[in-house]
Amino acid sequence: MLKIAFDRVDITPDDNGWIGFAAPGNPQPERDPLYGRLFLLQSSEDTALIISLDYGGLYCSAHDLWRAELAEAMGIAVNQVILHCVHQHDAPFINIEAAEIMGANLDWTWFDTVKSNVKKAALGLKDKLQTVAEIGWSETRVYGYASNRRVPMEDGSIAVRFSRCIHPEVKNKPVGLIDPMLRTLGFYSEDGKLMAAWSFYATHPQVANEGKRFSADAPGEAMRLLEARMPKVMHSLFNGFFGNLTAGKYTSCDDLEGNIKKFGKILADAIELNSCSMERKKADSFSWKRECFEFPVRHFDMSVIDKPQTEISTVEAAMAAGERYGEKHGEEYALELLQINDAKMLFVNGELFIEYQLYAQSLIPDEKLAVVGNCGDSFYYIGTAEALKNPEGYEVKSFCRVMPDFENLFKAAVGKLLM
Repeated sequence: MLKIAFDRVDITPDDNGWIGFAAPGNPQPERDPLYGRLFLLQSSEDTALIISLDYGGLYCSAHDLWRAELAEAMGIAVNQVILHCVHQHDAPFINIEAAEIMGANLDWTWFDTVKSNVKKAALGLKDKLQTVAEIGWSETRVYGYASNRRVPMEDGSIAVRFSRCIHPEVKNKPVGLIDPMLRTLGFYSEDGKLMAAWSFYATHPQVANEGKRFSADAPGEAMRLLEARMPKVMHSLFNGFFGNLTAGKYTSCDDLEGNIKKFGKILADAIELNSCSMERKKADSFSWKRECFEFPVRHFDMSVIDKPQTEISTVEAAMAAGERYGEKHGEEYALELLQINDAKMLFVNGELFIEYQLYAQSLIPDEKLAVVGNCGDSFYYIGTAEALKNPEGYEVKSFCRVMPDFENLFKAAVGKLLM
């Protein structure tokens, strides 16, 4: 028998918090709250805790220690606690080690409060478990949101189509490689009603980020619309392998509020369509599998930490933090596969290129599979072997610690899990 419990926790930082890695406090009131959406799955044999957070990312110890703390409190295996960040940019990016390298004098008490509130809510889920009678699945094509960020130009270079692109010669290029499908998994009660739904879509989600006020951006707007349309359903969004995708082909550079409303509605409409057209099957228990390999590290020049702290850039601090943390704690890369009935969900660390998502889908094209990136972001951008061998474009020149060997290692590991 499968059971589920769920809750939503406000994780918006207080006045001591910030947007990004280590920016000053935010002078403007929040646009909308940031939430953590918690789901406890339980069968007669196993338990898992899945959390989707309206944060940019959790790095190094911020991810690992929080995950371990929740696992211990809940009595769950650490690898069956998932902390996924949707990756909105008007939200915190928690990298304690990078902040220390930059010499940022930050007050972390707000983060301690958030973690405490999430743990309290997670522990409370045990008293809210409900039987899942049926599982539902549906997929729909999303139009006019994701586009590939890496745009080949006539001179052979790779231009960057950021989330708001001001250059028409880049903006108007073809969409490029994406996964256009939004997938939704539904959990139905014994009286046949939809209780909760997880939706999966791949792209950098932000369409209005300015770094001035907290906001869950388009995903937050989508959740707000769905709460109004389907008030008795707990919806949550999980981002896919979005490392080289943005909405830059379709966004306005000026009408930021209009962007949020437009793209939030696109997501909400697709999720609602899925929610009303599910293929439903009697619920069974869930299973969990994992595959691991040694992450092929592109080593960073640590001499940068000898520079004055005020001269160390965010990228340099993040790379140095990853290098130090990996040397101390190891560089194991894990793929976690949750299966409920015939629906599979793959959870991984880092911001992978969309090619990895499409490869995983290609292994079982007639089966139900959703992939989720940014479950921890200690491995930063993970490009393809081709992109890494001839580094052009933003992703592989900035927050990137991976070597080209990753592609074959990943494909072998995901093949073992899925085939």
